[in-house]
Amino acid sequence: MNIPLDNLYHWIQGLARHPVILYVFRPHGSKDISDLKPLYEIGNEKYLKFSMIPNIVCHDQEPLDYASHEWDHDLERISAWYSTTHNGQGHGGRDPITGLKKLLFYIKNPALSRGLTYLGIHQWDCDWIILLHSEINSGDVEKFSHNKFLPVYYWCHAVLARDWYRFAQHDVRLHQKNIKKTFLVYCRDWTPMREYRLKFLDLLLAANLLDDCKISTQHTNSQGVHLKDYQIQDPRLVVDTARLLSIPDNNTPATASADYDTDDFVSTAVSVVLETVVDSKIHLTEKTLRAIACGHAFVLVAGPESLAYLRRYGFRTFGSVFDESYDTEKDTVKRLEKVISTMQQIKNLLESDWQEINEIAAHNRSRFFSEDFVNQVRDELTSNLDSAVEFCMNNRGELNWESRKIARKHGLGKLLSHDMKVKNTLIEFRKQRLSRNRSGPGIIK
Repeated sequence: MNIPLDNLYHWIQGLARHPVILYVFRPHGSKDISDLKPLYEIGNEKYLKFSMIPNIVCHDQEPLDYASHEWDHDLERISAWYSTTHNGQGHGGRDPITGLKKLLFYIKNPALSRGLTYLGIHQWDCDWIILLHSEINSGDVEKFSHNKFLPVYYWCHAVLARDWYRFAQHDVRLHQKNIKKTFLVYCRDWTPMREYRLKFLDLLLAANLLDDCKISTQHTNSQGVHLKDYQIQDPRLVVDTARLLSIPDNNTPATASADYDTDDFVSTAVSVVLETVVDSKIHLTEKTLRAIACGHAFVLVAGPESLAYLRRYGFRTFGSVFDESYDTEKDTVKRLEKVISTMQQIKNLLESDWQEINEIAAHNRSRFFSEDFVNQVRDELTSNLDSAVEFCMNNRGELNWESRKIARKHGLGKLLSHDMKVKNTLIEFRKQRLSRNRSGPGIIK
């Protein structure tokens, strides 16, 4: 399935009241800095110099991980990346350090800096890089905000889900209920970020809930590791993975998340949504919104306070019918245990309880497809983006000026050829850059 995500970014660019340059990951879903590329080829702006245009890194689809990007001191890795680029080969050949230093201090074409902007090493007049993201209560956002990134929040997956599941608004099949199982549990992948799902499956088996679920999981994950061979990294989540082979295998592709299976939703009553992130941050994706779009009740396995997050957007949750105290539990394993307890409670609900559940689910579906919901998400993005762009336009030139002073001080204009001298110079440049922690506006949300 082709998922036209570029449409999302052209929409965002159109919302900005000032020209901006967007950098996106290609392929979509990647978090590798070498995959960060401009949305379109730079060179057609008529009214402003490129160096004056605020830059936006779109890291809105996947959760942020500050530690994985904290490698701008690793010159060998930067050099290895740069040497693979067209410009790296053309400006230094087999001596990528030489080409790199020229890039760092003398480059005038922003398109060539697409990867390095994410490291905070750049030659822009704007001193701050806007970081577009979709998470709250996030320590990673906080860390980026202290390193010349200007985090701007919006609910990316709300926009994507409205596009992907738009036909569910008119799909009469979704009203033809034939309940065979109480719970629908999508548990496709369990790579290290998602290994909590293995603990959840273990708890589900221990509670004898398997027969109440329409469920499957990969026996071999997306990294090619089989369940019986997987070594769980988090000691809190250790389980006998071989035991989980009793759960049916799941072979659906990752692109299936952009669609919905009508039979899954009409033959079950409640979605148990296993989100990507379950630690302290909230990063709700299409997994949650697919259940809402298809008129399902839900139990949400996500970061604490995720249900409150949904209510902020006008959705209702089901605390009047079954226990939702799991949502406020900070400890991940205890939260999983409370979810299992809630599932056991749901199994024994009365018919009158289901009437109220269905009324809440109908409200949520109506809210999801309403113009009010779309406008709330759009207006939130527009307001946050406007604030960030205005700040960037009013705070520019300092880093450019300081980097030029450092370049002149060390004679980099002469393209020094000794690798160690260059490396030491760049390390000093990085230290001085990071020490200039001029206070920014913080996190825009």
